[in-house]
Amino acid sequence: MLETICLAKYYNNGSQLVKALDNVTLTFEKGKVYGVVGHNGAGKTTLIKLLCGLVFPTTGSVLIDKKPLYPDNFKLLSCIGAILEGSRNIFWNLTPIQNVRYFSMLRGLSYKEVAPIVENYFEIFELKSKLDTPVRNLSQGMKQKIAIIVSLLHNPDILLLDEPTLGLDPNSSNSMQKLIRDIAVNKKKLVIITSHQLSLIEKLSDEIVFLSKGTVCYHGSIKGFVSGKSKQMYILKLNSDLRSINGDFLKNREFVEINDKQNLATLSIPEDELNTVLRYLVSKNISILSVEKRMPTLEEVFLNEATE
Repeated sequence: MLETICLAKYYNNGSQLVKALDNVTLTFEKGKVYGVVGHNGAGKTTLIKLLCGLVFPTTGSVLIDKKPLYPDNFKLLSCIGAILEGSRNIFWNLTPIQNVRYFSMLRGLSYKEVAPIVENYFEIFELKSKLDTPVRNLSQGMKQKIAIIVSLLHNPDILLLDEPTLGLDPNSSNSMQKLIRDIAVNKKKLVIITSHQLSLIEKLSDEIVFLSKGTVCYHGSIKGFVSGKSKQMYILKLNSDLRSINGDFLKNREFVEINDKQNLATLSIPEDELNTVLRYLVSKNISILSVEKRMPTLEEVFLNEATE
């Protein structure tokens, strides 16, 4: 188990005190994937850095299995693997295999011990033909794959991933997603990820932590977050095009056209408008082919929050 208690990180910016993270209390459990989300500057990367000992908190505690990480219990970091966005997590002048050997030694492991795990990951990420190529000559996506492999060498109980699919092509991204779920669900590890790809967070996470200006606004299921932040939507499919609907009626309603072709229209309508729209369509003898309930996506909720 990983916990934070009243965790805070403040920076001095000249005469101004900047609160990067403020009074954050969270509990993370093994066997789950947690997505940390928020707009730029919300404190996501600061939280990850505090959890893996890269920066010291101004106040508060980080506990790993009830034992405090700070001020000097850094042997606990042996159970953590981490990848940080924009950081050089591996050595670019070394080849992938040399990186693996080097970081294995830092962890007190021989290459013989890690070879079966590493070879499996090289196969998954299609890197076998690049093992003797200096990392600096590889694509950003390949660098990211090697960094992920290095973070898993010591079989950590806690995996912290800041933008794990950065630079990956769709196939590699899918492989990464399957690996992350396997690590959490089947190997019973704790995985915490941050990403600007909200569809990725929605697909992978069991729970999310929503940060805003350094504070926790929400911690729980994605369904609970979305339902609490946005109206329930309904999808209406009509046997008509939108020219059959009065323009003023369209203009004064919140519903959004999704499709209008071949004499078919598909509309997205908020719950509080549904009955009004249905009555109007019936009064105009417009055939309604189907009505389907749809929960807004995490990305739609965030876009709505950003415009408010």
